[in-house]
Amino acid sequence: MSEGRILLKNGTVVTLDPELGDISGGDVLINDGRIEQVGQEINAPDAEVVPADGMVIMPGLIDTHLHMWQHPMRGLGQDVWGFDDYSSRVFPLRERFGPQEMYEATYTCALDALNNGTTTALDFCHNVLTEEHAEGSLRAHRETGQRVLFAYGMLGREDRLVEERQSRLAHVARLHNELGSDKTNLVRLGLALTTLTFAPIEDVRVEADFGRSLGLPLTIHQNIHAEVFRLHEAGLLGSDLLPVHSNNITDAELRLLASCGCAISFTTESEHSGGLQMSPVGRADRAGVLPTLGVDAPSFTDPDMFAQLRATYNIMRATEAQFERQEGRWPLRRYEGSPYVTSRRVLEYATVNGAKAIGLGDELGTLTPGKQADIVMLGTGLTGLIAGDPTNYIVHYATSRDVDSVLVAGRFRKRGGRLVDVDLDKLAATAAGLRSKIIGDA
Repeated sequence: MSEGRILLKNGTVVTLDPELGDISGGDVLINDGRIEQVGQEINAPDAEVVPADGMVIMPGLIDTHLHMWQHPMRGLGQDVWGFDDYSSRVFPLRERFGPQEMYEATYTCALDALNNGTTTALDFCHNVLTEEHAEGSLRAHRETGQRVLFAYGMLGREDRLVEERQSRLAHVARLHNELGSDKTNLVRLGLALTTLTFAPIEDVRVEADFGRSLGLPLTIHQNIHAEVFRLHEAGLLGSDLLPVHSNNITDAELRLLASCGCAISFTTESEHSGGLQMSPVGRADRAGVLPTLGVDAPSFTDPDMFAQLRATYNIMRATEAQFERQEGRWPLRRYEGSPYVTSRRVLEYATVNGAKAIGLGDELGTLTPGKQADIVMLGTGLTGLIAGDPTNYIVHYATSRDVDSVLVAGRFRKRGGRLVDVDLDKLAATAAGLRSKIIGDA
């Protein structure tokens, strides 16, 4: 659904389309949910004109790894120290969720992220304890207006993984028939494979083969050394499979991913705070693997992709500078190819690359005529846009508080700083009640 013809007028348009570039005093014409025209002084007398003076108009942000069900546990994860701590103190709270709690958690998280400029999210739902749990999350997704790839988690209760696998896959097939495979649908279905930590490769193969038989995008946590090699040896790597984290990945494994057109979802803030290696982001990019960005778990990371952009840039710069010191090139000096990371490149991780990683590269990621009108209008504060490349403003100066308006498929989901058709008091009350119910005495 769309709101007819809309003309976003006189903003700084960051298209991320290499042919269109950035357009100062630019316009974006939207028609029937898609971008019809991008340029200056567009004449569209039948369109609703939305002034964008002093604003940045940019592609919507794409989060490729978000555990939406953990939204009511916000803040709880800040006290954990290491994976064992998380596994014993945070993850077991999943048992306190029923279908209604899944609905409420997904609804509040999606609107939180949408309010922050995330127009598309891959909801890696690894709390599908029953079919009704999945249905609860999907019910929320149908209501928020956010574009979502719902990755149905194959990780149920550990003691029932084998016996429940076939019934889960049967449920996935039914949901696929219900949701369809049209890429323009706001709610699409994917498959979150069981992590190799919990299942042998042959069981993961059953899941992957089934998902591929339906044409579903696949994703998998990649936490343990040499898992990419294991996936390769089993013939499971492909451009439709999105590994997540991959902080222990070797250069040889990166070459394997590059050879099959894979991307990786890096959740920079959560990985860095957890003490994991951060060099794989830049190494992946140099190797030809598409880096994408995700928030990970709202239990310890805010669903704010602007924070991920800034953290990723700064961590990559620090990692690159450390390498220069180790090589004896200090103080820092510019030379061809150094520094590698730029604001524009990092912004592409959360737009262009993210779209490609979830199979929507032809539909999203740039403000190109013909693509879906998933757009963020970003205010520039009291003193306006900074000098130089406008992507520097987006990555280093803007925050989620600057998100003035958000459109998904040409429809305003946030406008003038306020979510559209959302009772904010009710939303806050729902979040507070759910938090009390889930956290309790945890």
